[in-house]
Amino acid sequence: MTKRRPGELPRAAVVGAGRMGHGIALELARGGYLVSIYDVQRGRARQAITEAEQDATDLIAAGVIEAADVENIVSRLEAVPSIQAAVDGVDVVFEAVAEDLDIKREVFAQLDQYARVDTLLLSNTSSIGITEIAGSCRYPERVALAHWILPPHLIPVVEVAPGEQTAESTIVEARNLLESLGKWPIVLRCELPGYLINRLQFALLREAMELVGQGVASATEIDRAVRGSIARRMPVLGLFGQADTAGLDVYQQIFRYLAPDLNRGTASPAVLDEAIQSGRTGATSGHGFYPWSPDDVSSTLHRRNAELIRLLRVDRFG
Repeated sequence: MTKRRPGELPRAAVVGAGRMGHGIALELARGGYLVSIYDVQRGRARQAITEAEQDATDLIAAGVIEAADVENIVSRLEAVPSIQAAVDGVDVVFEAVAEDLDIKREVFAQLDQYARVDTLLLSNTSSIGITEIAGSCRYPERVALAHWILPPHLIPVVEVAPGEQTAESTIVEARNLLESLGKWPIVLRCELPGYLINRLQFALLREAMELVGQGVASATEIDRAVRGSIARRMPVLGLFGQADTAGLDVYQQIFRYLAPDLNRGTASPAVLDEAIQSGRTGATSGHGFYPWSPDDVSSTLHRRNAELIRLLRVDRFG
């Protein structure tokens, strides 16, 4: 990282200003960075600044920032017209473009070309290998995973992982930077498909979809079961804490009986394929496992954020 004069703020860039970009930019600005935002869609980067200001109201409610701080924080965000302008002089770049290998490789080739050789290049990919993404770079040792979880301004965890050629110093710098922002960096020892969070999430989801497909229970009943049981223990105990408190000997007995019957398929669940084929792609289409009106989406996201705000307050104040 470049040494800066006393009082000079560090600089960062966010490339890709969609669902994740504005939240990442806000967290960087809140952490004291001057943030350049670029998106290939004209006007999107400027819109991301408006969305970041809206996100800040959640952090006020959580007691993380004061209302009087918002103007100063948002003033550190700048929409820029090109990747070259975004990365000029920055210490770190967070890429948050579409989850498409070709697009990411093209973006990283440009980042590698225009950024200083000591600039960290961090990808928000949730599934693509860092080694593949960094394959377009002359300096792959500075490329690593920094996968934020939606919504990034309210979820503390950020996954960090190396590619085959990532330098250990890159991982250390990424972890330290995220910790300085108040995030919880979870450092993986290697890259793997889906990394950590999605592997856990999709293992549970695969079994849940299989149970729906078999007619064992409806999506509504399964979600109610999860919200009223597993989800209530996890904020306190996590997975391994729950296993320890229940007794590992008990869990071993359950595994011996249950494991052979759990879904171990290698394809997407049939109930998911059927939904996609019928045009039920989720909230944006008006129907997935549930029917969704615009009001339903808005109220659901409001409830989600209210609960995440409550948990952030717990993290901060106990």
